[in-house]
Amino acid sequence: MAVAAGRHAISTRIGGAARSWPLCTLALVLGEAALLYVIISTVAYTEIDYATYLAQKNAVLAGERDYSKIHGPQGPLVYPAGHVWLYAVIDSICQGSVEAAQRLFAVMYVLDVYVVARIYRATFFPSRTFPPVLLSLLALSKRAHSVFALRLFNDGPCALLSHAAVLLFVQSRDAAACVVYSLACSVKMSALLYAPAVYVLLAAKKGHTGAVTTILGCCASVQLLVGLPFLAHDPISYMKNAFDFGRGFKHRWSVNFKWIPCEPRPPQLITPLRDCDGPFASSYFKACTLALHLTLLALYVDRSLRRRNFRGRGGLIAFVRAPRKYGAIPGDRIAPLLFACNFIGVACARSLHFQFVVWYGNTLPLLLWTTAVPRFLCVALVVAVEACWNPWGLNESSSVESSLLLTAAHLILVAALLADSKRKVR
Repeated sequence: MAVAAGRHAISTRIGGAARSWPLCTLALVLGEAALLYVIISTVAYTEIDYATYLAQKNAVLAGERDYSKIHGPQGPLVYPAGHVWLYAVIDSICQGSVEAAQRLFAVMYVLDVYVVARIYRATFFPSRTFPPVLLSLLALSKRAHSVFALRLFNDGPCALLSHAAVLLFVQSRDAAACVVYSLACSVKMSALLYAPAVYVLLAAKKGHTGAVTTILGCCASVQLLVGLPFLAHDPISYMKNAFDFGRGFKHRWSVNFKWIPCEPRPPQLITPLRDCDGPFASSYFKACTLALHLTLLALYVDRSLRRRNFRGRGGLIAFVRAPRKYGAIPGDRIAPLLFACNFIGVACARSLHFQFVVWYGNTLPLLLWTTAVPRFLCVALVVAVEACWNPWGLNESSSVESSLLLTAAHLILVAALLADSKRKVR
């Protein structure tokens, strides 16, 4: 009798949770839709890069295939070809109307929120580790709403595609996930931050040969198809401009490393991608952030593979030798692995600009709730990170203080992710 009563109580709790997840998701989606309607109706649109995107796609549609010759008001085309085709489709739908484009981006934002909420459910249900009411944290970011609806940056569509790929991986639809993931990379190469975790997922299930075959068949083929007109004309120009890993960044717009010293350049020497000299713009700083990124990534993957609910037989070295011995990564660990890999890349990025918040902002609650960080501190960290992504300085820029706070918050989360607490998500 007691056992039956206990089973009934557990079943009742699970049933209640099963109903509360879709209800909270629906409330989040409807609330976000209403909020975006108000934002678009009452807040003025700010032109930054959208006109440049359209000018660049117009040049391509007019027949230009040399990537080095495609420019707009804000500078050269520095994104892969998927970006060009995406904005060609957007402008075709919107017929030159900025307001229509805002509404379309609002739809993409709501879709992104829905996809991310589905990922949270797949990670935490049926446990009560993350109450679905906390999905409301996903609506916290003022900056994310602005990036989608008031700025029309390509970071929004890239984030939507990246999150859709994560959901497909969680659902074990690997081929479709790889195609969608490659599309995200074709819009903006920031999505490449997920790549190491994508490989781990595929190799654990299919081995190195199977993983490489899947990547070549699904990911590389998409890149080839999307970039074919430019690759056929001048492959060197396309690869150099679309995937420029050595590109500079303006210190003025850095959100995370404003505290790194930088000597302002004279006005005549300022370029679209560089405004200063010194430590921030140095190759040494670039090398240090890259080395830190690779080190933290290796440590995280090694510790993750040793966790009990990965069913592993050793760390990273053992995985490299025989990945298939691990078997498929458990479904509730797929999103944390992918999101953590992306987050480590963001935390080590040489410079983060305001629009980059959508790369990882709504994944932070999920990552924090898979660590041993006290729940009140989890909420405090989410709020602190959001505060840092809004201007603290003059002329709509960040400040030394805000970037120091953001760096500190990132370090705390990195440390929490690396802590080998042997915790299971469920």
